[in-house]
Amino acid sequence: AILAGSKCETYLLEKSRVISHEEEERGYHIFYQLLAAPADVKKGFWDGLGDTDNESFSYIGYTDTNTIEGKTDAQRFQLTLDALAIIGVKGDKLRNLMRALCVVLQLGNIVFEKDPSNEEN
Repeated sequence: AILAGSKCETYLLEKSRVISHEEEERGYHIFYQLLAAPADVKKGFWDGLGDTDNESFSYIGYTDTNTIEGKTDAQRFQLTLDALAIIGVKGDKLRNLMRALCVVLQLGNIVFEKDPSNEEN
């Protein structure tokens, strides 16, 4: 397949959906797709991702939905990879993109605590 052209006039990116979403909703599909990929594929992007799932990350958490319109998140991840390859996002570019998504997921797991030795807190 060869991409002949494309035009995007408006794209809505709800940044707040990265960190929270309604209980019955999911956040961005790419997170679920990435986490549904085979362990060896996930490890290729980040070693720490291999044995993880949705519940490993605060921004994602539990979901009882893993199939949308007859395709699993894992199947959709492969479709996403195929689409990205068509527009030239493969190899190091793909790895960097997926690693950026991993960083976002990890940021959600950071916990800040007060320093007991700092009286000003």
